[in-house]
Amino acid sequence: MVASSALPAIFTFFFQRVESLLSRSRAGGTSSPEAPPESPPQLVGTLQLPLDADPGRLSSSTTALEALALSLALYERGSAPITSSDPLLLQTLGRVREVLENVYGQRFTFEGEQRAASGPVTEHRYDRVSGEVVGLEAQETIRGQATSVIHAKSVERGAKVVGMKARNIEASD
Repeated sequence: MVASSALPAIFTFFFQRVESLLSRSRAGGTSSPEAPPESPPQLVGTLQLPLDADPGRLSSSTTALEALALSLALYERGSAPITSSDPLLLQTLGRVREVLENVYGQRFTFEGEQRAASGPVTEHRYDRVSGEVVGLEAQETIRGQATSVIHAKSVERGAKVVGMKARNIEASD
């Protein structure tokens, strides 16, 4: 649970991401990665910027994002206060976080929460790997609390499974 004083900043961050994704979806999903967002100071960890939505995940999440945007509209317009004593708001923000984490492939964690820090996350599931699988790859550096999980029932001889691949991998606490 995040501190109630951080809730308005977290709400704004999530709402802006939802609006940005919906705009991208309406444009046919063709826009480039988002400029670095104004991250709330309560964000723990390091986001991989710019935020880049997975087009397939965005497409399959558009209906959920539209419903969530409608649910948050009361709060955005100021018709309802943003407080930690509002269980519907907290539940809705939790669902928004789930969708955003799936679409961006990154975890969003805030001070006071008992979960891994913010950062890139990939999870792959395969029955059989016969070529090469790379969970997370960057040209130069992977920074922060990056997580790569690969599940494979079998890996054929000569095949290759790599969790992370970059010139530099810099973990953070």
